[in-house]
Amino acid sequence: MKILYDYQMFLIQKYGGITKYFCELIKNLPAGNEYELSVIFSENQHLKDEYQYFKKVHLPIPKKESRIGKFLKRHFYNINKNYSKKIIFKNRYDLFHPTYYDPYFLDNLKKPYIITVHDLIEFKFQEQYKRNSRIPQMTKVIQNAARIISISENTKKDLIEILKINPEKIDVIHHGFNKASSFIKKPNIFGRYILFVGVRKGYKNFITLAKAFSILRINDKDLKLICVGEPFNKKERDELQNLKILENTIALGVDESTLNHLYNYALAFVYPTLYEGFGMPILEAFANNCPVCLSNTSSLPEVAGNGGIYFEPNDINSISMAISKVIYNSELSQQMAFKGKIRLNNFSWKKCAEETIKSYAKAIS
Repeated sequence: MKILYDYQMFLIQKYGGITKYFCELIKNLPAGNEYELSVIFSENQHLKDEYQYFKKVHLPIPKKESRIGKFLKRHFYNINKNYSKKIIFKNRYDLFHPTYYDPYFLDNLKKPYIITVHDLIEFKFQEQYKRNSRIPQMTKVIQNAARIISISENTKKDLIEILKINPEKIDVIHHGFNKASSFIKKPNIFGRYILFVGVRKGYKNFITLAKAFSILRINDKDLKLICVGEPFNKKERDELQNLKILENTIALGVDESTLNHLYNYALAFVYPTLYEGFGMPILEAFANNCPVCLSNTSSLPEVAGNGGIYFEPNDINSISMAISKVIYNSELSQQMAFKGKIRLNNFSWKKCAEETIKSYAKAIS
């Protein structure tokens, strides 16, 4: 079987879970299957890191802040799009797997296509996305696919309820995970802390966590909250100042090695999100022996199983109590880290690729 993957997310993301997913999927395709990736220009780091698999020309694109950068971004996007249209028109593949929801291919496509749906966040939180909503495009591409891959049972449920997709058309295939590579352990320079990873806006529910942390700080003056991500903006700093935790709350941009260190030394990783299609940071924490406290919503129980301590994400006291239960009980903390390691064995990219090929076969049969 020959599968064609397109350029879309490789032009949108420099880093990111979706392009990581497609790179790992392609790398782990079972023997006897071929692929083509319709990308000429990209600054995606995952493609660069796996150059032996993706021997295309990858030209760094200037930052979009400059006028010439914006022009070149559009120019390279159009080159990739036209190249992809050309490959689609040649029809020398068995199945098409677009990497995002631009329906540019629908008029010229002669073979079946399959789409992976990671989540329906834009449908669930429309107020946050109304300025740049892709709902019409997403709906069109998802509903016209020969088959749909859902990365969790929860996303499958959303597809059925929101878009009225026939459940027989959906294959649930979990993401895989590459276990953390060994690294030389550095000293812990932050002392005692809980860890938050990722963007902090909207449904990620960071401010609710900050309020819960402020309760913990009343009786634990040494405790810190470390946030891996962008620097705090003014609104966040003002909120943290009002909660009297600004000096004990730290925002860090880090590389993968440092992130592993932060997980490794954290008293707990806390995931207060209101909604996720999957939740890769859960597996990152498991891989680094870090106890996990997380929301009891969406796909998170499906992924974490018995490897996490759950809380109600809209309840500040529920969050603070769950964290307290872990960070002040060393025996429970060790038990949770052990259960997380065991849970991690359920997720592999090899298994993901094997199940995806079965879904491809259904789509072309």
